[in-house]
Amino acid sequence: MDARPQEPSDVMMIRGDPVRHVRFGKNAVFEINAPGFTREAVDVSVLNPSRKPISYRLLEEGSGQFVLEFTPSEVGTHFIDVVIAGRRMSSVAKVYNSSLIRVLDVTPGVVGQTSQFKVDAKDAGEGQLEISINDGELPNQVRVLGGGCCLVSFTPEQAKPHSIDIKFNGETIPGCPIICQVADTRQVAVSLSGLELIPVHKVSRFHIAVDGSSSAELAVSVKGSSGDLPVKVSGSVRSGFTAEFTPVEVGPHSITVHHNGVPAPGTPFIAKAYDAKRVYVSPVPRGALGRSIQFTVDASQAGEGNLEITIGAKGRNVPTQVHPQGGARFNVSFVPLEPVDHTVTVTFNKEPVPGSPFVATVSADPGQVVVTGPSLAATPVGKTAHFSLNNVHSALDDVEVAVEGPGSVPVPAQVLEKAKNTFGVEFAPRVPGEHRISVMLKGTPVPGSPFSCKVYDVGAIKVRDTEKGIVGKPVTFLVETSKAGPGNLEVTVNGGQVPTSAQAQGSHTYAISFTPKEAKPHMIELRFNSEDIPGSPFRCEVVDASKVNISGDGLEKVPVGRRATFMIEPEVSLGTPEVKITGPLKKVVHSSIQMPADNRYLVEYVPVDVGDHTVEVSLGGVTVPGSPFLVKAYDASKVRVTDISPGFRGKPVYFAIDASGGGAGNLEIIVSVGGRNVPNYVQAEGNAKFRVNFRPQEAAPHLISVRFNGEAVPGSPFNCKVTDTEKVLVSGAALKSAAANQPATITIDPQGAEVTSCNVLVLSPSAIHLPINITGALPEKIQATFTPTEVGPHSISINLDGEPVAGSPFSCNVYNAGRVKIAGLKDGYVGEPITFTVDASAAGEGTLELVVTTGKQSLRAEVTARSRGLYDVTFVPQESTTHFVNITFNDVDVPGSPFECAIEESYSTINGVSGLELESISDSSMIQQGIVTSGLDSVIAGTTAFIDLEKRGPENPDVSVIGPDGTNTIRVRTRALQSGYMRAEFTPDRVGIYEIAVSEGSKALLLPHPLKARVFDPLLVRIREKTETAVLGQDYSFKVDVSRSGLDLDSDDAIDVKIKTGLGDVRCNRRNIGNGIFLINFKPTLPLTHRVHVLCHGFNAKGCPFDLIVTDSGVHAKDTVVSGPGLYLARCGRSAGFTILTKGSSGRDFDVVVSGPGGVAVPVRCYQQRDGNLRAEFTPNSPGPHEVAVYHRSKMVKNSPFMCHVYDPQKVLIGSIPTALTVGQSIILPVDATEAGDVLLESDVTGPEGLPKPLFPYSDDKHGDNVLRFTPRRPGKYKIMLNYGGEPVPGCPIVIQADEAGAAKADGPGLNYAHVGIPAIFQIFGPGLPGVPTVSVEGPESVAKCEVKRVSGEKDSGHFQATYVPTEVGVFDVRVTWAGIDIPGSPFHPRVVDGSKLRVIGGWDAHCSSSTNDDPLSEQTIQLAIGEERKIAFNTVDAGPGTLEAAVEPLGNMEGIAELADFCQVETGLASRCKLVLTAVKSGDYLLNLKWGHFDIENAPRRMVVHSAPAGEYDGPVVLSGAGLVSARCGEEAYFTIDASQAGIGPAQVSLHSSDVDVPVTVQPVGGGVYKGVYLPRIPGSYQLNVTWGGKPVPGCPLTVNIGAIGDASKVICTGDGLRSGTVGKDIRSFIDTRRAGPGELTAQCVGPRKTAYCELYDHGDGTFTLNIRPQEPGKHLLSIKYSGEHVVGSPFNLKVVGLPDASRVKVYGPGIEHGVLATFQSRFICDTRGAGAGQLTVRVRGPKGAFRVEMQRESQKDRTILCKFDPTEPGDYRVEVRWAGEHVPGSPFSVMIFDTQEELHQFLQQGTSPGPAQSEFYGSTNFSAGQMSWRGSQAQL
Repeated sequence: MDARPQEPSDVMMIRGDPVRHVRFGKNAVFEINAPGFTREAVDVSVLNPSRKPISYRLLEEGSGQFVLEFTPSEVGTHFIDVVIAGRRMSSVAKVYNSSLIRVLDVTPGVVGQTSQFKVDAKDAGEGQLEISINDGELPNQVRVLGGGCCLVSFTPEQAKPHSIDIKFNGETIPGCPIICQVADTRQVAVSLSGLELIPVHKVSRFHIAVDGSSSAELAVSVKGSSGDLPVKVSGSVRSGFTAEFTPVEVGPHSITVHHNGVPAPGTPFIAKAYDAKRVYVSPVPRGALGRSIQFTVDASQAGEGNLEITIGAKGRNVPTQVHPQGGARFNVSFVPLEPVDHTVTVTFNKEPVPGSPFVATVSADPGQVVVTGPSLAATPVGKTAHFSLNNVHSALDDVEVAVEGPGSVPVPAQVLEKAKNTFGVEFAPRVPGEHRISVMLKGTPVPGSPFSCKVYDVGAIKVRDTEKGIVGKPVTFLVETSKAGPGNLEVTVNGGQVPTSAQAQGSHTYAISFTPKEAKPHMIELRFNSEDIPGSPFRCEVVDASKVNISGDGLEKVPVGRRATFMIEPEVSLGTPEVKITGPLKKVVHSSIQMPADNRYLVEYVPVDVGDHTVEVSLGGVTVPGSPFLVKAYDASKVRVTDISPGFRGKPVYFAIDASGGGAGNLEIIVSVGGRNVPNYVQAEGNAKFRVNFRPQEAAPHLISVRFNGEAVPGSPFNCKVTDTEKVLVSGAALKSAAANQPATITIDPQGAEVTSCNVLVLSPSAIHLPINITGALPEKIQATFTPTEVGPHSISINLDGEPVAGSPFSCNVYNAGRVKIAGLKDGYVGEPITFTVDASAAGEGTLELVVTTGKQSLRAEVTARSRGLYDVTFVPQESTTHFVNITFNDVDVPGSPFECAIEESYSTINGVSGLELESISDSSMIQQGIVTSGLDSVIAGTTAFIDLEKRGPENPDVSVIGPDGTNTIRVRTRALQSGYMRAEFTPDRVGIYEIAVSEGSKALLLPHPLKARVFDPLLVRIREKTETAVLGQDYSFKVDVSRSGLDLDSDDAIDVKIKTGLGDVRCNRRNIGNGIFLINFKPTLPLTHRVHVLCHGFNAKGCPFDLIVTDSGVHAKDTVVSGPGLYLARCGRSAGFTILTKGSSGRDFDVVVSGPGGVAVPVRCYQQRDGNLRAEFTPNSPGPHEVAVYHRSKMVKNSPFMCHVYDPQKVLIGSIPTALTVGQSIILPVDATEAGDVLLESDVTGPEGLPKPLFPYSDDKHGDNVLRFTPRRPGKYKIMLNYGGEPVPGCPIVIQADEAGAAKADGPGLNYAHVGIPAIFQIFGPGLPGVPTVSVEGPESVAKCEVKRVSGEKDSGHFQATYVPTEVGVFDVRVTWAGIDIPGSPFHPRVVDGSKLRVIGGWDAHCSSSTNDDPLSEQTIQLAIGEERKIAFNTVDAGPGTLEAAVEPLGNMEGIAELADFCQVETGLASRCKLVLTAVKSGDYLLNLKWGHFDIENAPRRMVVHSAPAGEYDGPVVLSGAGLVSARCGEEAYFTIDASQAGIGPAQVSLHSSDVDVPVTVQPVGGGVYKGVYLPRIPGSYQLNVTWGGKPVPGCPLTVNIGAIGDASKVICTGDGLRSGTVGKDIRSFIDTRRAGPGELTAQCVGPRKTAYCELYDHGDGTFTLNIRPQEPGKHLLSIKYSGEHVVGSPFNLKVVGLPDASRVKVYGPGIEHGVLATFQSRFICDTRGAGAGQLTVRVRGPKGAFRVEMQRESQKDRTILCKFDPTEPGDYRVEVRWAGEHVPGSPFSVMIFDTQEELHQFLQQGTSPGPAQSEFYGSTNFSAGQMSWRGSQAQL
């Protein structure tokens, strides 16, 4: 164990992981721990990926804790450096943005076939990429492509939609999950043989076989160059289907068969349509014997196919020469040797072209010798050759024929005369080769002589390599004609059904190729000069190599040094396979082949090196499909796992994995604890190195299993010890506080955590590290002890194994109770306050506790804080004994505690307060004797009685008191008053008569009559013979017994009885029946609760007041009885009710009408109770008398109508209240209840004696009704409570401070409020006090000068007036001192305002209009119409801390004015805003008074005119409208409109209720007699809406309103491609499921950049909907889908809408579409489709067959820029077609001429000649296949 104190550098750290991931645009937070350092000592640098500093915030949280915050604005690594006291700490923030990840190339999949897609995260920053298929049910493989991209592969096993979910650093990337549709195409087979070439305008058909074991959707499409063709499909599942279509144009046709949305195997298939009728042959001219005849053949518009040209004469073929001109155009020539018609036959794909056969007429001169015969052109070896000489007019001897073979070797020839003028020639060539035939007549060569005869030998032709072939692969065999002589070689396969091609392989050797389509024997026919070559036809066996099954683990990932095997199973016997395996170092790996069964071969090999191995497999010399196979050899033993260190619960644990030497494979990492897996996160660091972390949640050993390709790596599984520092128990008082200079101990209990080291650091406020003594040994409990010497917070840091424990660092408050100082504690007297000072400012933070005791009991002490740590303590001793003051600081006695204080002349102070009626002595004889005032009347036992004396001699007057028992044992205490008088006080402890004697020195004062005090106790008064209830109209009585209370039993005024109801006083009779007993009698007249007060000198007797319930005496009467408090009393805004006793009548026989002030009807609701009686309820909305009329069968019941008094305590106004007054000074409190209704006002005052004393209102001419008055008799606080109708009045309780007579006080408005620039005045009173007051006035930013003047000339009056003028707004401090001491209430805080800076938003002109009369008040007039509501908003930000007050007064004598308070209301909202709402309820002229902070607002309009419409104009109906009349939803405000513009005077009354629920409805005037009704329902159901106008129901009411429950938008599910992208003008479809969301309204809106897209919701009737959107413009669209007004999950959705395809916007450029030379030709060209909308890019290149291949790829990550190339290998004429969405782009097709040499290119550019092959050296029939000109293409879908 390492238990030592830590140095400061040990605990300075940036908490958390040194490298962490931060989300782009989110706040990054780093916590810095630096105990003992302040903000100034911390230097921070935050650099972005460009190494440029960015802004940050550094917040100090105390105790050396700091928080660093910054918001990254770019993706990449951010570097954080923190330097404290020269020490540098660093951290790294890896900022990422998951929204920049793109998922590309997600295409539909097929069961059993690998599906791939690409994830591009290069712009998203660093992080962990998690990819799951079907929530992890289906494994996937990820191959890193580099550059932040990876290729993801998976093999679906079921035909169902597969969900692809991708997360980056735990965040789901936008657009996920991605749905990949998967189908099973193994259930369908399409037969497309024979459809390679198809004629136009003829029906083509193919067969489709379907497995009918499961349901499936079959779709067949054929797409030509101009679009889709109609396809007719017939048949059944059992017999299969036949698809028929008819091509109508030349070109490729794509045949696609979709099975469950996925293309079937072998589709799409390209069928090439041709039209032989579009082959054009130029006219064949007439010819002459021996002269060349030429014509042209143009097949450029006929499509692809085989073009055959044959020329014959007399049944024999004539040698023909064909010259390609490029673009499927040809020049054809031949030389006629006989003067006969020659037949020219041209066919295209075995179909004759238009006009074929053609006839070429050949003629000769009449006298010309004609030499004819096939042997003149060619003849075989070993056979006699014949030819004839015609038109010879000479003898035999004149004819001379010489035949010379190769090398001028003569060949014998014989000339025979056959007929007149006709001779025959015979010769027999022996060797093949060109023979020269010279024919001379009379020594002159005949025309055409010498002739060239090609002698050939068919038997000399050699044919090689024709044994075997593979379907789909070219079969090539060699034909050698070097010894056969010249001639024409013809090759046909399967009677010409299979196209062939020939390539010269040297002199007289040709490679003949064909590509078989079917696995069957192919017959190859070879003819040379129309003669069968020996052995022809040849047989070539063709097998389907794709039916060779090669499987086994040895073709996948294989381990190094272990046997790997795979099996080869050919469907047909092709001989022993050949296998060659090459390792990564290009070394051949030995392999063996065994044959464990017929036609099955087992291959074994052992890889020795890690890396890629190639496995080449061939059968019968033919490479099998897929060969060579790529096998990855791996070595799990070379995977290294390092840096596994112990961890802590809740903290990341990191370790590293190096798999760079292990080869390729899957790394599987599993972290588990207790058999449960723990999530782990892998971060790739490049070169097959990874950093892994997991966050343990349990304090237990974790197993880390690392497997590579399923094999455990060395050391796996690894054990990681995890402990829980939060379970570590750190205890001890020193964690919170400790005493200075005393050892403090902390206990650290690991609680079983396996920790080995503990570091403890204690840092004092002065940054000094205290020595630590640690005892014990880990992992058991240890204790750390330290001794602090400084006062203040100490930082305690505790680390276990380098990890802070929970709560560390702790803050320990160190205090020193020895620094608490006591001053001013002196001895005192009973009843006199003793004040002393406790100074704990130097003792530190803590709790100061003070208890004053006498040894018997504790006394209450008042503690007042003067400043931080400095307190004034006051207590009042109650007995003459030693008092002990016990003072502790944080439970530690301060030095000297307990302190002693001697108290003299103690006496009992039961209750300790006075209840005397203090009055000035009016008897002049008393005043002459020095007795100023007396408090001896009506003294309550246990309270203080007193008399005030004037000191006239050198000694204080002496006062003695004799009790009721005649003894002089009552203790009297005298004290000096601030006024200079002496007060003698005593406390009687029993009831009775007390006598007081006064003497000066030894001389008793001779008083005109003795001073006596009657002491009583109201708690000894008893109420007898009272019952809990009384009966209406019957006498009620009770007795009051005062016999033991001390009251004067002979006085009839000893008690006073007051009986109150909610509506006023009840008269009662009081009679003294002797022996101190009074009989009280009264008769209740209202069935309301009566409150009874029994008063003794103004105080309630014991048990009073008490409430008496009054019941109705007529319950059993025959007549209908109506009872209940709602008939007489009701609270405004609350439901009031009463009961109608039906006496068996039906409830329908009763009717109740309630009318408010002005006859306004109030809605009433009646319902039947269980007992059959009716309950009527109504809710009044305005105070005042309401008439309640109850009808029974249209007649009023007895006592109806009733008068119900409605009250509103909120409208009770209290007059000006002084904050302070003097003992004996009466306070008059006027209460204004004129707007609150007419009910009972109750009040009481509770003084220092603690007994509430009722105050009963009275009336006077000055203050009106409800005036309260009381006079304080003792200094202290008085609390006044007012209740109106039994409810507290706003502003209550009112607290008033009464000061001792003679003490200074201040009063006046200047202490409460003031106005900038206006003098503020207040009064200061200090009667009898020496000196003058001092006043200071301070504002927020200024000091106001204050002038203080004496009011009267008498110096002793002590009356002064203070005046100051404020210059700024705000809350001021007014401090008033006398003789250096603050007077009570000082400092005062008046609020200073400036009404001139109160600004009307929009200006007064927007609300006022000028009048034409001369009234000065009419310059600005607010014009209103009845029912109109006007809102005027004020900006109060510069006007100071005031409130807006508004009042309306009528101008002139206006009768029937409604409540003027309803004319204007003030609304307060924001701190700097308020609003005045004016509502016109009656026409007339009014005066508008506006005040701000008690001061009139300047320039405010004073006049308001309300206009009424002419008579007779308002006689129309009331019209109701709005959705709120029909339905509403819970939690949503519903609205409706009341249009009473033509209906006369209202007002409108609205109620909304169900059987058990009332919904409040607010009616708001809109203006012009139109009102808006608003309500907010909470409970669903069916409700009744009642609307009355002028007390009468509106026609149609009540209305039924259905309140529906609100739906849950979070449970709405939206799916489909229509939530992501679309095309302009095409419907975008998505599906919405609301079945789990409850009832609600579904809405959808799609807004584009400038236009709103058309949206249509189709309701399926089962809670599901289909949403169709048709956008009208391209660009980003925002789709908002709401349910019950709330966005559903994912809403608003971002739709990417692209425009319609526009081929004219595609740009094609680059060297690949320009002419060039083959050796230097660059075939690349760019197709830029930006701005072309959505579409498919198709690139097709036509050129020499096999001479090129087409490739397409994206360039530079630009989505819509495509790089194309076709890499030609031969010169020739190339044609490049580029189409966008099937349409040619500008310039397409492009003609590209490629030459062998630069000279040829230059010649072409000058003359336009095209490159082409040399003329054929063959004679006779030459078959030219347009297959030698081929089309190849590629497509890119954007």
